[in-house]
Amino acid sequence: MNIKTNNEGQIFQTMLMRVFMAGALAILITSASTMSFAAGSDSESSDSSGYSTADTNNSKELREAIKLINRDLFEAALVPLALETMQNPKNADAWNYTGFALRKSGRYDESMTAYDKALAIDPEHKGALEYQGELFLTLKQPDKAKVNLAKLKQQCSFNCKERDDLMRAINAYNAANK
Repeated sequence: MNIKTNNEGQIFQTMLMRVFMAGALAILITSASTMSFAAGSDSESSDSSGYSTADTNNSKELREAIKLINRDLFEAALVPLALETMQNPKNADAWNYTGFALRKSGRYDESMTAYDKALAIDPEHKGALEYQGELFLTLKQPDKAKVNLAKLKQQCSFNCKERDDLMRAINAYNAANK
């Protein structure tokens, strides 16, 4: 039996309330997306942010969330992400994207909780390590970001976007905080 602590339950309730409030926006966006796809756009691609919806292993909810994230509609992305994490609570990718959307929405405590869940499921999740590291920088905790970078360096040898992105973020943080 999975019993949430009072604090986790409150965070979850707050997250659900915000998610459902953003539901109407998501419906409008989904309708607009469907119309644009019917006009000939590629529904299974990535845009400038680089998040791809082409992974056939991703659920419909996760693909929709990624589309919304690619449009910088982070609060709206929380609607399908909440559905995905309720249906598949062991989906580390869904928790990672939830943490990302929450972080980009300025909801840092909830974001940290989501990254922690992703890393509890998959301690070597590269995306969660990178994004949690970026959250640590936002929270002015560069030493913790460096711990995540060290973990990424252990996992990655060549062509590791997550390691390189976190390294750039740490370097930018250091330059801005001299």
